[in-house]
This record gives sequence, C-alpha cells and structure tokens, in this order.
Amino acid sequence: MDEHLETLTDVPTINLSLLHQDPQSRFVVIKKIREACHTYGLFNVINHGIHDSVIEDALNVNARFFEMPLAEKEELFSDDVRKPVRFQHVNRGDYSKDFLKLYAHPLEHFISYWPSFPPDYREKMGIYSTEVRKLCIELFGAIMESLSLDQTHLKQEFKQGFQILGVNCYNRCTESSTKNGTPPHTDHSVITLLLQSAPGLDFMDPEGSWKSIPKLKGSLQVFVGDHLEVISNGFYKSVLHRAINSSNGAARVSIASLHSLGMDEIVEPAAELERDENTRRYRGSSLRDYLEHLASADAGPFIERLKIE
Repeated sequence: MDEHLETLTDVPTINLSLLHQDPQSRFVVIKKIREACHTYGLFNVINHGIHDSVIEDALNVNARFFEMPLAEKEELFSDDVRKPVRFQHVNRGDYSKDFLKLYAHPLEHFISYWPSFPPDYREKMGIYSTEVRKLCIELFGAIMESLSLDQTHLKQEFKQGFQILGVNCYNRCTESSTKNGTPPHTDHSVITLLLQSAPGLDFMDPEGSWKSIPKLKGSLQVFVGDHLEVISNGFYKSVLHRAINSSNGAARVSIASLHSLGMDEIVEPAAELERDENTRRYRGSSLRDYLEHLASADAGPFIERLKIE
C-alpha cells in the first residue's frame, strides 16, 4: 500500500434502517445517497438487515476454500470469462490474487456448479447471496429515488437481472510482491456490494488522489457501477478502486456481489434525465456486450466505449 496513503473518513455511512422510519428520515437518507453517489461513487451501509452470523459464515467458508490445496480446485480452473463458475490464480504485472467467480441468480440454476468443498460452502454462500440480493433490490429503489426517478424505475428488470459473486483472496504481501491485490478498475454492474474481512480497499477521490477506506464493523460498501453511470446519464460516476494488502497484514478475503440487469437487457440513460436527444451522453449496452469486450484483446475501459462525444 502507498506509504503515506490517507485514510478517508468522510465517505458517508448510511443507516439503512432510517429508510423505513418517518418520511423526513427517509428524505435525509435519500439525499445522503445522492450526495455520496455523485461525489464519491460509493458509500458505506450499516443496519442493512444482514445478520452478523451470515456475514461471518460467508467470510469463513471462503477462507477455508482458498486454504485448500490448488489440486483440489483444479476442476474449477478456467480462463473463460463467460463460464458461470471459475477459479483463477491471477497475475497481472505486479498484482496477484486467487479469484473465484460464481453466477448466483437465479440461485437454483447455478448453485449445483459451485464448489462442493468445504462441505458447507453451497449452504453458507447460498444464504449470503440471497440476503445480499434482497438488500441490493432495496438499495436500487432508493438510488433510483435519489436520481428523482420513481423508485420502481427498472425495478422488475433489476429483480430479474444478474448477480455475480466475485470472491478474492489476497495473501500477505512479501518484499517481492508489494502490489499483491487488484489493479485500478471500475465495476461493470449497476451496483456492487462489497464485504471485506480486513481493510485493504482504496478508491480514487474527486481530486484524483487514492484514499483508503477503513473497515467499519458490520458495514458493507456500495459502489456505483458503469451501468448506473449510464442510467444516470453521467450524474453518478462509477468509482475507480483497487485492493492492495499491507505487507504486515494477514490474508484478506473480499466478496463482491455485482448486480446487473439481464444478460441481454440493454441499459440506457433514463429518458427523464435527458432534456433532449442532444444531451444523451452514453450508448446503450448489455452485460453480454461487456463480457464479449472482456474476452477480446481490447484492454481499454468498456465505459469509455459507451460515451458519446
């Protein structure tokens, strides 16, 4: 991690339980979500309704999965980004990590392909993925409301959409591996919820400086993804972030739950946020378009291809 990296303390922390109290409390929460998404592209949520035991079970079962010998994960190895379940040991320049991708919705379509070891993997991660999806549906409605759209805007499409779990294990850095982690990137999702076992998340602030986000007990991080940037017609920006382990830290596990519309559902700017055709700033695209881009030799950010000059 950068030697003098500043820890950011003013990213808003949203008490989600206040959404369900009086109208004034809801108004304040929606306003904070709007300010956070516009200014930072992320916020913390607490009192989100996912029990501590569900969170701890998810982190624990994944830690046990990554501790297993590589030979026991061999059948999951794949470089095909389109596969619904795949394991990789990723090395990109100075960055490295172990990575497990799981398609998670509809759960009954995919859970039988998930790892069968540890024996309770599917049970624990199935519960977590279901709970985090419920939370994301609630957050999506609040975020649409924060854009002055009806909270039902695209709600059915989002409920029927895609959920992908990206589980990462960053081993303790050595002197020869000081950038063990994930290089800077944005998420091609509508929203992403991140659960982390220990601090290690950095993001680019509006001034262009990297800031470290502390891990708050019981909190989850909510990221604006590329497709939310498109829906908002650029008012919200997908957040550039990275993960880097401290040279003194133990192995860190993070679980990113990425939520999108359906694989072939075209995501476009909300018509209500365009005064006329000349103010439309993004082309429409689907999740499948992104996967095809990822599988191609084009290494540029997909969001840049969608911008209308």
